[in-house]
Amino acid sequence: MLAILTAFSMAGGQLLFKLGAPAWQGESVATWITSFLKNPFLVAAIFLYAFTILIWIYVLRTLPLSLAYPLTALSYVIVPVLSFLFLHEKMSWQIVVGCAVIIIGVVITHLRAGGT
Repeated sequence: MLAILTAFSMAGGQLLFKLGAPAWQGESVATWITSFLKNPFLVAAIFLYAFTILIWIYVLRTLPLSLAYPLTALSYVIVPVLSFLFLHEKMSWQIVVGCAVIIIGVVITHLRAGGT
Protein backbone atom coordinates (compact mmCIF):
# COMPACT_ATOMS: atom_id res chain seq x y z
CA MET A 1 0.00 0.00 0.00
CA LEU A 2 1.39 3.37 -1.02
CA ALA A 3 0.28 5.07 2.19
CA ILE A 4 2.61 2.78 4.14
CA LEU A 5 5.39 3.54 1.65
CA THR A 6 5.07 7.22 2.60
CA ALA A 7 5.67 6.32 6.25
CA PHE A 8 8.83 4.43 5.28
CA SER A 9 10.09 7.21 3.02
CA MET A 10 9.40 9.85 5.70
CA ALA A 11 11.41 7.74 8.16
CA GLY A 12 14.19 7.28 5.60
CA GLY A 13 14.30 11.04 5.15
CA GLN A 14 14.72 11.51 8.89
CA LEU A 15 17.60 9.04 8.90
CA LEU A 16 19.25 10.96 6.05
CA PHE A 17 18.74 14.27 7.88
CA LYS A 18 20.38 12.80 10.98
CA LEU A 19 23.33 11.49 8.96
CA GLY A 20 23.80 14.85 7.24
CA ALA A 21 23.28 17.12 10.23
CA PRO A 22 26.79 16.90 11.75
CA ALA A 23 28.42 18.18 8.55
CA TRP A 24 25.96 21.04 8.02
CA GLN A 25 27.56 24.27 9.13
CA GLY A 26 27.83 27.94 8.44
CA GLU A 27 27.51 31.31 10.03
CA SER A 28 25.32 32.97 7.43
CA VAL A 29 22.47 31.97 5.16
CA ALA A 30 24.84 31.78 2.20
CA THR A 31 27.24 29.38 3.95
CA TRP A 32 24.32 27.29 5.26
CA ILE A 33 22.99 26.91 1.72
CA THR A 34 26.43 26.08 0.34
CA SER A 35 27.05 23.56 3.11
CA PHE A 36 23.63 22.05 2.50
CA LEU A 37 24.15 21.69 -1.25
CA LYS A 38 27.50 19.96 -0.69
CA ASN A 39 25.97 17.48 1.75
CA PRO A 40 24.76 14.38 -0.10
CA PHE A 41 22.70 13.14 2.86
CA LEU A 42 20.73 16.38 3.16
CA VAL A 43 20.21 16.70 -0.58
CA ALA A 44 19.05 13.07 -0.77
CA ALA A 45 16.64 13.69 2.12
CA ILE A 46 15.05 16.62 0.31
CA PHE A 47 14.65 14.60 -2.90
CA LEU A 48 13.18 11.70 -0.91
CA TYR A 49 10.71 14.07 0.76
CA ALA A 50 9.74 15.52 -2.63
CA PHE A 51 9.14 12.00 -3.94
CA THR A 52 7.14 11.24 -0.79
CA ILE A 53 4.91 14.25 -1.39
CA LEU A 54 4.12 13.02 -4.91
CA ILE A 55 3.22 9.57 -3.59
CA TRP A 56 1.14 11.13 -0.82
CA ILE A 57 -0.87 13.24 -3.26
CA TYR A 58 -1.60 10.11 -5.27
CA VAL A 59 -2.66 8.29 -2.07
CA LEU A 60 -5.06 11.12 -1.26
CA ARG A 61 -6.66 10.68 -4.67
CA THR A 62 -7.44 7.06 -3.87
CA LEU A 63 -8.12 6.89 -0.11
CA PRO A 64 -10.09 9.02 2.34
CA LEU A 65 -7.79 11.23 4.41
CA SER A 66 -9.24 9.76 7.61
CA LEU A 67 -8.02 6.34 6.51
CA ALA A 68 -4.72 7.33 4.91
CA TYR A 69 -3.36 9.80 7.47
CA PRO A 70 -3.17 7.47 10.49
CA LEU A 71 -0.81 5.27 8.48
CA THR A 72 1.75 8.08 8.48
CA ALA A 73 2.01 7.58 12.26
CA LEU A 74 3.92 4.41 11.45
CA SER A 75 6.89 6.65 10.68
CA TYR A 76 7.10 7.23 14.45
CA VAL A 77 7.67 3.48 14.80
CA ILE A 78 9.99 3.10 11.82
CA VAL A 79 12.36 5.93 12.84
CA PRO A 80 13.39 4.36 16.18
CA VAL A 81 13.87 0.99 14.48
CA LEU A 82 16.07 2.52 11.76
CA SER A 83 17.95 4.53 14.38
CA PHE A 84 18.60 1.35 16.33
CA LEU A 85 19.70 -0.62 13.25
CA PHE A 86 21.77 1.98 11.41
CA LEU A 87 22.79 4.58 13.98
CA HIS A 88 23.20 2.14 16.89
CA GLU A 89 20.95 4.25 19.10
CA LYS A 90 19.51 2.60 22.17
CA MET A 91 15.89 1.61 22.26
CA SER A 92 14.46 1.95 25.76
CA TRP A 93 11.41 0.11 27.01
CA GLN A 94 9.52 3.41 26.84
CA ILE A 95 10.21 3.68 23.11
CA VAL A 96 9.15 0.07 22.56
CA VAL A 97 5.91 0.58 24.50
CA GLY A 98 5.23 3.87 22.73
CA CYS A 99 5.74 2.21 19.35
CA ALA A 100 3.38 -0.59 20.35
CA VAL A 101 0.73 1.96 21.34
CA ILE A 102 1.09 3.68 17.97
CA ILE A 103 0.72 0.40 16.11
CA ILE A 104 -2.35 -0.49 18.17
CA GLY A 105 -3.80 2.95 17.40
CA VAL A 106 -3.27 2.52 13.67
CA VAL A 107 -4.87 -0.93 13.78
CA ILE A 108 -7.87 0.36 15.76
CA THR A 109 -8.29 3.27 13.36
CA HIS A 110 -8.40 0.92 10.41
CA LEU A 111 -10.73 -1.55 12.10
CA ARG A 112 -13.18 1.30 12.68
CA ALA A 113 -12.68 2.67 9.20
CA GLY A 114 -13.03 -0.73 7.60
CA GLY A 115 -16.23 -1.40 9.52
CA THR A 116 -18.06 1.71 8.32
